[in-house]
Amino acid sequence: MPHLQSSGLRRAVPHTWVDGSAADAVPADDRGLNYADGAFETLHCNAGMLACPDLHEARLASALERLEFDGPQALAKQSFEEMKKLLAEVAHSGVVRCTVTRGSGPRGYEPSAASVPRRIIAAQGFPVIADRPLHCGVAQVRWAHQPQLAGLKLLTRTEQVLAAGEARQKGWDDSLMQDHRGHVVSSSRANLFIFQNGRFFTPNLEVCGIAGTRRQLLLDHVLPRLGYRCSTQDLTLADVLKADVVMLTNTLIGVASIGSIADRVLDRKAAAQLLRPLRAALSECVSERSPS
Repeated sequence: MPHLQSSGLRRAVPHTWVDGSAADAVPADDRGLNYADGAFETLHCNAGMLACPDLHEARLASALERLEFDGPQALAKQSFEEMKKLLAEVAHSGVVRCTVTRGSGPRGYEPSAASVPRRIIAAQGFPVIADRPLHCGVAQVRWAHQPQLAGLKLLTRTEQVLAAGEARQKGWDDSLMQDHRGHVVSSSRANLFIFQNGRFFTPNLEVCGIAGTRRQLLLDHVLPRLGYRCSTQDLTLADVLKADVVMLTNTLIGVASIGSIADRVLDRKAAAQLLRPLRAALSECVSERSPS
């Protein structure tokens, strides 16, 4: 599986649909555009078939429920069924983003009961990503404390935008992000795991962060299958810096190792030995959860 640093997109015909029809624009009064009133999912697609659609659909439904959309489960199901049909028709291979906004509405924060949710599907090629350990820094911006929204992939991604921008400016592949207490939560684009003294640890996401689908597979299936224990707990930056191996995971990269964090150089040989079986087991698990 590839690593995180992208240098462009592999050649593929891009496609965009709005409410099931080919389109490349939304109305200026869309509440997703004006108030980040909505949620999204990013998925891997191969020849028109989505990877782990059930996990992504469930998380989208949870986000829509938290935002108090009407019929969140039915809306998530409709969005995914429509997306599957459209992607199969064009046999798309690449990245797909499914966005659901509250739709058009009048000015003001208060949602309108008359608003009709809008479904936006955008399909692009796979990122071209360098296959090497990552060099990361520590972002100045921190995750906001918001337990009501923790774990969900909502449209408001301001902290991650700033963290990713800082990484680009400073020449890092990615940046680690902390919460207001100084606990490491994630990178700007991925969930984080550390390996120390024969066991795994991953940050607690009860007050902020995104609960990734590949993180879920690692916790529930992959690590137990390989005989590893994993604890979910608060991790300080010192905990991460003293770890034997530090890894990132998301839908597109699978599992990637961090080779250095600021001036701290990690053991790349140990990471490589650990990652080989992890990547193979995660790939197998994703295949099991994906239609063929």
